[in-house]
Amino acid sequence: MAAKRRLNKLHSFFWLLVLVAVATGVGSRTEHVDSMLYNLAGKALGLVPDERKLHLLHEGETAPSEPDTKVETRRIECPTVAAVELDDTTAGRCFASLPLGAQDFAVLLHKLSENCATKHLAVSAPLSWEGDTAPIARQMVALGISRFHSAAIGMRGRTAADADFTPAVLLSGSIPSEQVEGDTTGLPAANRAIENDLLYLSEAQNLVWAPDRFDDERLTQNPTASSERSFPLLARWNGEILPTLPLRLAMQIKGLKPADIKVRMGKDIRLGTITLPLDERGRTRLAQAVTNNIKPESVIDKSTAPAKAPIALLSIPPDGQAEGRRPALIAATISQLCATEITEYHTQKGAPGLSLQYSNPAAGWLKLSIMAVVALLAVRVLPYFPVSLRKLTMAVLPGIIIYYAYQQLLLGYWFHLTAAVATWFTLALALCVLRPTEMKRRR
Repeated sequence: MAAKRRLNKLHSFFWLLVLVAVATGVGSRTEHVDSMLYNLAGKALGLVPDERKLHLLHEGETAPSEPDTKVETRRIECPTVAAVELDDTTAGRCFASLPLGAQDFAVLLHKLSENCATKHLAVSAPLSWEGDTAPIARQMVALGISRFHSAAIGMRGRTAADADFTPAVLLSGSIPSEQVEGDTTGLPAANRAIENDLLYLSEAQNLVWAPDRFDDERLTQNPTASSERSFPLLARWNGEILPTLPLRLAMQIKGLKPADIKVRMGKDIRLGTITLPLDERGRTRLAQAVTNNIKPESVIDKSTAPAKAPIALLSIPPDGQAEGRRPALIAATISQLCATEITEYHTQKGAPGLSLQYSNPAAGWLKLSIMAVVALLAVRVLPYFPVSLRKLTMAVLPGIIIYYAYQQLLLGYWFHLTAAVATWFTLALALCVLRPTEMKRRR
């Protein structure tokens, strides 16, 4: 007698129905689990950013866009600074007689305030007039300067063999030594003031003075033609580190005190909340400066509709010859130092959502037929396999499922991974129950 193994057809049919029910019924109920698995896989593989979500779509669906975000942008904005240069040629066209006197200078200050609406003024001028200037005329000049919201007067200096005391009017702007780091020997230097007709006037003691033009100091008299570097912001006067004319005016406009200035020579200078690069000569870059040259004739003659100049530099060269480059550089330096940082917020539309399109592994009669044959073989043939081969087959199947899911993910598709896994578990359970029985037969 020989033994023959036979599998109960009714049992096989039952488990076939169970496999089909699990494969078709589980997926639609566990799509949230599929979504979690695909998102974990996408992020682990670097296909989905950590802050994004992968959406699983069916035919006709579109992924929702990412939420709108607020984007912060910062930019530096510099005010326009006007440069008004009054050399001998232009002065002859504006005034009846030369040389100009203190009264003429006072008239020019008044015209700047009235015609150009100037509120902040820097004065770079000798402030010396020929002959005996009446005290009342000098007082008119001092009073005219004091009427501006803020004004800084440039003081000329030189380096002498016998140093003189630092003028008291400069000491109020001295930057504390603990606020200055690095080697300051590269800064323009002076130790004696060149006197002018306002320096010792009692009314002028309350005005703001700053180092301006130093004899034999090229950077303060004949600055380089490069438009990238500013006028020196700092100067050495005896043992003091002083802000020069453009920085002194900017400090007034921004409401800064000397203690608010932090200097690191060769690195940067901090003006309140703004930090600018600084070289070893005390200059910064003029990246955003905005300037405007205004002819003195338009300032004097209101009928010419002069341009408005809320911030202005009034420059009078000592020798009466037009300098051009120097006034423009000082004006640009003031503009850069008065820069403000503007923060703006914009709504950025959310990016299109990341998605995968559903792909049915059993779509179409051919795929459906293949899946049906595989399911039938699984319940009719696998039980006859030797135990070791059956276990190997079952161990390989999850790898095939994962590899197929990976390939579909790369192509932008998804399928019910949970349904495939559930079907595999169901098949494993079925193989534990489906055991071929031995049937005896006679020869």
